[in-house]
Amino acid sequence: MRKSIFLFLLSLFFSASALSITPEDIHQLIHHPGDPVVGNSRGNVTVIEFFDYQCSHCVNMADILANIVRENPSVRIVYKEYPIRGDLSLTAARAALAANKQGKYGAFQHALLTSEEPFSESLIFQIAKRTGLNVAQLKKEMQGATVARIINNNLSLGEALGVNGTPAFFIAPTNGATPETVQFVLGEMSQREIENAVKEAQSR
Repeated sequence: MRKSIFLFLLSLFFSASALSITPEDIHQLIHHPGDPVVGNSRGNVTVIEFFDYQCSHCVNMADILANIVRENPSVRIVYKEYPIRGDLSLTAARAALAANKQGKYGAFQHALLTSEEPFSESLIFQIAKRTGLNVAQLKKEMQGATVARIINNNLSLGEALGVNGTPAFFIAPTNGATPETVQFVLGEMSQREIENAVKEAQSR
């Protein structure tokens, strides 16, 4: 176990040091307006996840991140909708960002990721109704310019940072982060690995 943790932390440091990231990138990662935030909005560590609803590895992370929020009150999670797996992923991302306008992003996003029903456009709107969203309003707002800008920004930022798959995590101090303090991991993480990375961010 110690060896696996050591290798994990080593990969974190190598990834962070090799990452070409600017102060503007850091601002876009942590403080971009309109991004859904779950957990403590004033938490001193931010975990950013780029994800796609049709990514099985992202599905595996849904309950882990929910546990992180429950058990780590100093953590805020920023979700970057990153629909790279086709039109259905884009529809889900748009719907989730529209749900954020109704204050129900967390419940809707988690329900979409953890549903055991076949993923479809119909299911997206069924889950919206189940989570108490105004579906007519949702359908209207998900086609709006604000939602489109957020998704386009995520896609551009992800491409600039080399996010060529999902999930992708950036973990950093919420305030005062520098390129040296941003940790980057591509792929699934265990709860323990995320908590270790959070502790590392808090120590910087």
